[in-house]
Amino acid sequence: MLFRSQNSSTTSTMKSNQYYATVAAITLGAVCSSASAGTYFQNFDGFTNGDTDVGDGSQMNGTANIQDGQLELTRDGVAGGFASFNIPAVAGSSLGWTATFDYTMIDSVGNNPPADGMSFNYGNFILGELGSAEEGMAGPVGVTSNLSFEIDTWMNGDPEQGVNIAEKIGGTTTDLIFTNGQILGDGTTVSGVATMSWDPVNGASFSTNGLETNAAFENVATTFGADDAHLFGLSARVGGANQTVLIDNLSITTVPEPSGTALFGLASLLLLRRRR
Repeated sequence: MLFRSQNSSTTSTMKSNQYYATVAAITLGAVCSSASAGTYFQNFDGFTNGDTDVGDGSQMNGTANIQDGQLELTRDGVAGGFASFNIPAVAGSSLGWTATFDYTMIDSVGNNPPADGMSFNYGNFILGELGSAEEGMAGPVGVTSNLSFEIDTWMNGDPEQGVNIAEKIGGTTTDLIFTNGQILGDGTTVSGVATMSWDPVNGASFSTNGLETNAAFENVATTFGADDAHLFGLSARVGGANQTVLIDNLSITTVPEPSGTALFGLASLLLLRRRR
């Protein structure tokens, strides 16, 4: 009888543990579905050359338009002009985000050397803002908080040319990290993928491939003020020198926000551990 009593107790404990494990699993499943990340994706397919509206709330400004299923910001052989492609706020961006896009830069033989460059930005600019191209959103007076990931093509051998991360706080822009070097040679084409990320703990990271000088920055400390209302955007320009800049497969994903359900799930797991 004693043996049976111990076996019954063990069976009861196992069933109880299984119950709490099931509760925890269901709860965590609910967390995954209810605290999903905000996302944005655009591959610029299905549009006619010259279109300037992709119908997702984004806005093209200046010389930006669709060409052969890609976003064309600037065009080689056409001197002068700013362009931007700005995206509405993506939910949860103040908790952190990751963005990627494909790029192609073209400078043809016989035209001026490549210039001036481009940037990817996260800040309190408006949808109609052109930005400052390779200098991020440094120019607009109304932009007081911005993080920019910059590719500066002006000009071959210039000390300013290269890749960097910069932030704007209260009207003052500061370069956080910089690598000097040629990006695109005269009469050449480069292409690759840019990956940018930011979060409040680890700061900003930026990597590229395919450029003559690539970004390879990880966990750079930032102090700018992030906000869920901040927009994302690309800015580019050409001056007397020029180049074609094409963008494709633009993707942005924010960090999922913790919720009350998540706390309940953790409490369930702790209860199970305590009982065991």
